[in-house]
Amino acid sequence: MEKIEIRAHEVELSGSEGLKVSGYVNKTDQLSQPLGSVKKFREKIAKGAFTRALRNTKRDIDFLTNHDAQSILASTRNQSLSLVEDDEGLFMSAEITPTSFGKDTFELVKSGILKNMSFGFRSLKDSWQQVGNEMVRTVEELELIEVSVVRDPAYSQSTISARGLDVIEEIEVPAKEQISNKKSEQHKEKRTMMKMESHENDFAAILRGEQRALVKTTDGAALIPENVASEIVKKMEEASSVFARARKLNSVSGSIKVARENDTVQAGFVGEGENILEQALAFQQVELTQKRVGAALTLSNQLINDSAVAVDSYAKDLLARRTAKAVEKSILTGNGGVEFNGIINDADLAQVDVTGSATIDNLLDLYLAIHPSFLQNSVFIMQRDFFQLVAKLKDGNGHFYLQSGVVNGKIGYTLFGLPVEITEALPAATPIVFGNITEAVTVMIKQQQGIQEIVDSQQALRGSKLYVFDAYMDAAVTNPQAVVKLSVS
Repeated sequence: MEKIEIRAHEVELSGSEGLKVSGYVNKTDQLSQPLGSVKKFREKIAKGAFTRALRNTKRDIDFLTNHDAQSILASTRNQSLSLVEDDEGLFMSAEITPTSFGKDTFELVKSGILKNMSFGFRSLKDSWQQVGNEMVRTVEELELIEVSVVRDPAYSQSTISARGLDVIEEIEVPAKEQISNKKSEQHKEKRTMMKMESHENDFAAILRGEQRALVKTTDGAALIPENVASEIVKKMEEASSVFARARKLNSVSGSIKVARENDTVQAGFVGEGENILEQALAFQQVELTQKRVGAALTLSNQLINDSAVAVDSYAKDLLARRTAKAVEKSILTGNGGVEFNGIINDADLAQVDVTGSATIDNLLDLYLAIHPSFLQNSVFIMQRDFFQLVAKLKDGNGHFYLQSGVVNGKIGYTLFGLPVEITEALPAATPIVFGNITEAVTVMIKQQQGIQEIVDSQQALRGSKLYVFDAYMDAAVTNPQAVVKLSVS
């Protein structure tokens, strides 16, 4: 059961012809009424938080009555509900589905009996500040769950838990000392965010030709601000679940040596006065150096000049997807040298051998080959063609072993209760890697990644610009006990 927070506000919802209603769900940057029953506090939603929430959502948002999931009036699923953040706050407009319940609710809205808006959300990032004698909470990032029309705030709070949602009724309010200790970190974070926002704006201006990158390489290529390259690395995690799951270490210079435990030390019982057997720990070391990986992108001047296109976001997303695809393949299948030392080529990795077609028993052998302590957060990574075969496996009652549902907030597949990820990187001979990638794989990321704008006569003649992103990384298996592969012959 997911925990959400409910907020109701005294904002008017108006009705018009054709079962259409509209109004503000929340006025951003405006303090709420005192909240909390034990420790009182006031709250506001930061400007831009709803915009980011709507852009990043992986779920449909429904317009409900009194937060009742069974009383749906409209939904973003069929575009009958529209949500947008403007200068005042989150504005909604909906065309209520003309059921008998919908028509009755519309009349209540039109008559003014139902006029307050409320919304359910999950706070992803917030900050606290002491203002006079009050504690003020600012919600900076959130996940929007639903919006509702309610009669009054007290009703929505008192009845929501009976309708299948676990409401957080009491927010943990930090003490004054905690606020004081975090002030320096908050100022530092604010400066960093302002710097990143400035660099993003600079990147868009450079792409559109409104300003030029002032730093040049020895061959005349222009350097784009470094923070833009850092954001691309973050976007790579969205494009590749394998890269996102791997443990990451940042390095400024030189290489990193990571210990890979390879010991046979055993504990035991001894009698009084007897020595406990001392055994030497034996460690192997995995050295992570730096391998260059990157992608290139050509943008036409016509695309760049089109102000309706968010060309900076498009460029970063495309470079991230292309680079993430190469990194994921190298993490899984790299042969060393200029590539990573891939998972399937690790000599100490356990494997389950299959001759001919794989069965559900073979997949169960994979599951059982991992120590139970690593099963938490484990995942099946399957080659696409092999996934299509697994998806057709059924039990004696005709039920599919592969299940579909919501995994980590998005639609996905599970096998034996664990998520299944599909990749194009694995070969047919090794179609599955299973295990806890966070425990098994370490990725070193050098901080000197960057983007260059290549200026030459060829680009000028065809009216385009070439951008090259490159980063220096390395990856290897540092705990082979946490992962296993399927080998098909």
